[in-house]
Amino acid sequence: MRKDTYLNVVLTVIAVLLTVDVWTRVAQQPFPGEIAVAQSRSQPNRAGGRTPTPTGVSAIGREAIQQRDKMIQQLTQIREQFVALRGLLESGGIAVKVSDGSTTTRGNTTRRR
Repeated sequence: MRKDTYLNVVLTVIAVLLTVDVWTRVAQQPFPGEIAVAQSRSQPNRAGGRTPTPTGVSAIGREAIQQRDKMIQQLTQIREQFVALRGLLESGGIAVKVSDGSTTTRGNTTRRR
């Protein structure tokens, strides 16, 4: 009985010391949310001549601008189409007919033999 108690005490002390060790190691490192990493642009070719078109991290800003411009153009086209469709609906150029749907055969299936 006495041997078991001694073993339990020693194991508990070791567990507490390991917990304190891990806690101090974790407390010394910053949390992932506190770490900030800057992306630097690559330097142009200074050897002379024409510099190549930047790719990778250096081209992120340019690609983002081009993508945003393309999205704005597409949204403008969608808006123009919507305005034209709305004009047709309001002028009567397009007729919408609503039925109660009880006469449709949609959803009814027949078995094939």
